[in-house]
Amino acid sequence: MIDSDGGLRRAVRAALAEPIVSGDHPTVALVRRHRGELTRFFADELGYRLDASRAGVVRLAKLPGPGHEPRGLATRAGRPFDGPRYALTCLVLASAESAGERTTLARLFEDVSLRAAGVDGLAWRSDVAADRRVFIQAVQAAVDLGVLELADGDEERFARGDPGGDALYRIDRERLALLPTAPQPPSLAAGPEDVAREAYPDTEDGRVRRRRHRVTRALVEQPVVYDDDLTDDEREYLRSQRGRLERLLADKVGLTLEVRAEGWVAVDETGELTDLRWPDYGAANTTALRLCDELRGRQSRGEPAVWRWPEVTAFTRGLAAEYAGAWKQGTGTAVGADLLATEAVGILTAARLVARWEDGIVARPAAARYAAAPGSAVSTGGAGIPTGGGVQMSIVTPPHRQQEADA
Repeated sequence: MIDSDGGLRRAVRAALAEPIVSGDHPTVALVRRHRGELTRFFADELGYRLDASRAGVVRLAKLPGPGHEPRGLATRAGRPFDGPRYALTCLVLASAESAGERTTLARLFEDVSLRAAGVDGLAWRSDVAADRRVFIQAVQAAVDLGVLELADGDEERFARGDPGGDALYRIDRERLALLPTAPQPPSLAAGPEDVAREAYPDTEDGRVRRRRHRVTRALVEQPVVYDDDLTDDEREYLRSQRGRLERLLADKVGLTLEVRAEGWVAVDETGELTDLRWPDYGAANTTALRLCDELRGRQSRGEPAVWRWPEVTAFTRGLAAEYAGAWKQGTGTAVGADLLATEAVGILTAARLVARWEDGIVARPAAARYAAAPGSAVSTGGAGIPTGGGVQMSIVTPPHRQQEADA
């Protein structure tokens, strides 16, 4: 696979960054131009299926690898979806599937109400104001997924129960059809756990392919690949194939493989392949970095590994007082601090820097790379990150600068 002008690498990165695109998005034309080579690359190296056969849509069907931690959907206010919200989102998508090219919020609400009544265990009622808000959040999730496009109207008026409130949506039917992805059709699976189970031949070639796919997925998709993410044979494969993997990642994906004491990182110097930009501005991002910094301090002071959740929220309330006037009101209350701490820990969990336990949080090895520096940035490496809260944040020995030997 010769890529003299870098077009193939750009197509690989574009498909990885946005696995489903449609319409006049530039990724559609770029991926379709290289679809033969891309199809082989994704199938051989990662076990992903690429569908670029139709002119107006591209879908890279990804599958989880080692260390995969689902991010899930969230409301536009940042609250993670729970069971009822996911259920309502599925019902909204089912309602869109049965509609034509357009639909209205009122028609969606009526159809979802009928469908919800037949779902055992779904505690949702169309005449309850809070449940009406859950429905709107599910519709907004379908908009954010690109299945619905708001053409006219006001969702908020409908959410408040205003008799004149309604909205008109266009439905991207091709995107809707390609949205679900699984190794096998759900209707053929014995249970939910079988839907995502991949089938490899019980042969040496099948075992090699499975190992290659899992290791490469981990390196391409995860911020950090820890030793304990991999099985013994996967770690041995990574070490024995390190040279090949370094060339593959550099040439085809534009990533630099680095080896750490705790594991491996495939670094993207441009930052284009991530949907998690951190450290960054805002209360949640600042809180995340300060929590990470305090976890480092707790380790150096020999304090218990588990930082209890009440202590985390108390620390967050202290930050709200420190940044009074810069953060929105309410972050210093018990409820506000709990919500802010939850959002900040979500950032750290997605970055694989902390693990959330039932009673608190625990630092993971890569958390030691980050620290907060009040005032002007003073650190052994990294640039200051202004937060809008009266201080700057520094990264001490950031991941893409720290080289370490094999564990």
